Amino acid sequence: MTYQPQVEKIFLPLRSVVLVAFFFLSTFCCNNAVGKDLEVGQVFSDCDRCPELVVVPSGSFDMRTAPWGPGRGHNDGYYYPVSFQLNFAIGRYEITNADWEVCVEDGGCEALKKVEGARPRLPVVNVSWRQARLYTKWLSRITGYRYRLPSNSEWEYAARAGLGMNRYFDIPPEKVCDFGNTYDESADKALEYGLESMPCNDGETSLSEVGKFKPNDFGIHDAIGNVFEWTEDCSSPDWRGAPVDGRPWLKGDCSMRGYRGSSWLSNEPFYVVESSRFKYLGSSEEDLGFRVVREINN
Repeated sequence: MTYQPQVEKIFLPLRSVVLVAFFFLSTFCCNNAVGKDLEVGQVFSDCDRCPELVVVPSGSFDMRTAPWGPGRGHNDGYYYPVSFQLNFAIGRYEITNADWEVCVEDGGCEALKKVEGARPRLPVVNVSWRQARLYTKWLSRITGYRYRLPSNSEWEYAARAGLGMNRYFDIPPEKVCDFGNTYDESADKALEYGLESMPCNDGETSLSEVGKFKPNDFGIHDAIGNVFEWTEDCSSPDWRGAPVDGRPWLKGDCSMRGYRGSSWLSNEPFYVVESSRFKYLGSSEEDLGFRVVREINN
């Protein structure tokens, strides 16, 4: 009598099969690139439905701490040097509703409060720091690379792209609308909020789709306007001891997290330099979103 081995059949839930397949394709698909394959300025993504990233060069710049209070001049504040020894990749665009929905469908992110007229290419808003961090953890898990929110210094370095550190990176006010969606003449005419408006017209009176405006010299879109963006840093009472290598500052009150930039709903005449803005990590706003950083180990 011939021995017939007993084979136990194992049935995996459909969701598990999908997750395994998605992980494999995300990690090993042709779009995937490792540090040594990436060049400065290169645009890439780590999977077909992952956000597009652009490689930012290593380098140094002066990071300015916040003025001591609102209304202080743009040239007030202390400076300290920050040097990036390695290139890093940052979101070419702010994370969109479409990007977020992929994460929700895969079980990595929470469904957010619906915003009227929320088109797929609009930046995701009403997202807390905690929720944004879940998105970065999900990306890390499915790609095998380390994603996170930018540090304050990474955000400033990438957004400035070699330009000035003053208001809107020293771009002339009449040219700001070429690069971003701020509270301008068109918004003031439509909304009549009584804010100081930029002396230009970007054609938008609310959120704009990502990538509509010119990128900066690093190839990053919407570094000016559209939505404020969460960062990784904790609130600290003093700038002394801040990391000088571009890492996030994770000391201090970590229930308060940083956010940078400006939005379609803001045009502050003061205190819009590299200011230490922080919010409670559970906060969410209609003009607050985020973009991601992906670390590169060359």
